[in-house]
This record gives sequence, structure tokens and C-alpha cells, in this order.
Amino acid sequence: MLLNLRNRKAVIISLSVALFVAISFSLTQVSKGETLDFVTIIEETDDYVSVRAREQTGRLYKHFSFGFEDPDFRNWFGERRWKQMTLQSPATPKVADYIALGRAVIHEGADFIDNQVLAERENVAVGQGAARFVAVQPSVGMVTSKADILTGQMWFVSGDDLWFRGRFLFENGVPYSLVDFEDNNVRGSPGIRVVIDGQRYFGVELKAGSKPRLRQQVAEIPLGRWFELVVHIGLDEVRGPVQVWQDGVLVLDGEMQTLPSVGSLLNSFELGITATDMAAVMLLDDVELGHHRPD
Repeated sequence: MLLNLRNRKAVIISLSVALFVAISFSLTQVSKGETLDFVTIIEETDDYVSVRAREQTGRLYKHFSFGFEDPDFRNWFGERRWKQMTLQSPATPKVADYIALGRAVIHEGADFIDNQVLAERENVAVGQGAARFVAVQPSVGMVTSKADILTGQMWFVSGDDLWFRGRFLFENGVPYSLVDFEDNNVRGSPGIRVVIDGQRYFGVELKAGSKPRLRQQVAEIPLGRWFELVVHIGLDEVRGPVQVWQDGVLVLDGEMQTLPSVGSLLNSFELGITATDMAAVMLLDDVELGHHRPD
């Protein structure tokens, strides 16, 4: 039975062909209205949602996990894996340039220029491998520098619980943001992200409207050692719960607007140095994203 998304307060992504050529289907970004006007659910399971939009069909998933065990970072990309690498830097400040560079590094064996995403085999939190993200300081006139990876096939809508877990190590410098959950259907990719206030404290910020933010000063971020970060966000266009645990300690517990609008779909999961105004090196391991609290 086909189900119109207006009956579920849900939406489906409209993916840009230029950004997500590797995924199963791609739509153009919506400039007016919301995508739920054009989308029908074909099937929904505990693992995925099959949808039809503008004569195209595909699946978006409710769970994603990754351990970076493969020593060749190019093997991290593919079906049900990461889809894109973002390398915004002084060498590639424009969107077209850093998207092209990321694609060339992954699919054509091109070399990095300055920002990098590498396999780490010596300093790991779990298993045999981790990821190393290296970003140089942005040049004059740039808003930010980025070295991150993302997948665009997630399904998180109003009423859902979003749970994230990852293990991090700040080796040098402290980025401004490191985990972004975005709606790539809308220009500007609004969404919600984990940020670091004053290079010391974790917070959560909505990338939409007046950019509401929850702050805390319970515990400073650890430097030079591995730590676990767990985030829970109840997705709501008016007010939802937000909780952050740092090494098992609840450091942030509040409520705020957690979704740009009722028609938002947070399909994009972006991870790494997602924004920094300083040179930074960060390690990452044992990543999990889903609708339920990770084990």
C-alpha cells in the first residue's frame, strides 16, 4: 500500500546529482515548498524506507555504523558506506573545486593537496583501524576549512529519535563542529550539529532560522586522548529533547527546536572536521547512527 508522506509528517531527500552520483537515485533540490508534496512511501521496515519521488525510487536507511577497519580509505566508500569526501581549504575554497577534488581522490586515486582524510593504524580506539582528519587553517576571506566524510542515504524525520555514538581524539587544534545531520533537500542544507564552544565545551546548534543553541559548562572536552561521545536528539520542528554524554557522563540535557521544519528530512550524516577556523588534526573511530540508543 502506498502512503503519502503528509500522513506521517515525513519527507524524502532530493539529492543533487553533482554531489551524490554514487547513490541509488538522485533528485533536484527543492526551491519552493517541501519535498513531502512529491513523495510517496512504498515500503517501510525497521531498517529502511523505500520511496518514490518524481518517477524515481530508492531506499533511505535508519541505521549506519562504521569502524574504519580497512587500511585503504578508498574502500570506505560505496553502497551502504560513505558517499563523499569534503576537502574545503585554501587550495579548493569553492564548492565545485572541493567536491571535484574529493571525488578524484576517492575514485581516481588523486593525491590530497592540503586537507586530508586518512586511514590510521597505530592510534586506534577499537579494533585495528581509525580515521584521521587533517585540516589547515582557512585563508583570509574563507568562512571555514573542512575535512570530512558523509553519507546521504539516512532517514530521520519529525517524531524520530536520533542517536549517535563515536570515539574521538583531538590531536592538534580543536574544530568548531564535528558531527552534522542535514537536510540536503533544501538549499543551504539546514539541520542540527554538534559544536564546540570556545574550544572547550560541547554544545548543539540548529543550522536554521536564528540558529538556536544549547550550551553547557559541565565538562571540558578531553585533549590528546580517546573519549566517547553519545548524542540523543528528539526531532521536532518546535521543541525536542537534546542530550549529550561525554565518557558516560551526561553533560548536556535540555530542549530546543531540533528540526528546521515539519517537512525536513535529515538524510545527510557528515562527520569529521566539518568546520574549523584553525588548523586541526582529529581521529575518529567506532561510529554508529540510528533510531535507537547504541549498545
